[in-house]
Amino acid sequence: MKLILFIHQDSSKNGANLENIMDQNFNGIEFSVFNTFNAFKFRLKQAPDYYENEIFILLADSKKRLDDLISLIDLLNDKRLILILPDESKATISKVHQFFPRFFTRITDTYDDLCSVLNKMINQK
Repeated sequence: MKLILFIHQDSSKNGANLENIMDQNFNGIEFSVFNTFNAFKFRLKQAPDYYENEIFILLADSKKRLDDLISLIDLLNDKRLILILPDESKATISKVHQFFPRFFTRITDTYDDLCSVLNKMINQK
């Protein structure tokens, strides 16, 4: 199993917190972190096929970042996705459904719900 995280370099506190939580709760799981859209896009193009052992966790810490991720939606097609959102407004939720994510949540300090879902996804055989 491998976790692919997109945490933009400008996400500062929110990004550092998410990365910390992933490291603490999933330290036995291999994960890669991408901090720029270009690096993330390159990674998606490099391995365009669906890999059953990869879960993509995307931090959209602002509406602009979510719009930027939408530009990559074709490359994310058929991937197991988890999205972390800046808010739960109707406009944001409407955009999220374009990704067909396995799960989405909003930015929190603990990500308990994310960790629970991720554990289930990882342990699913």
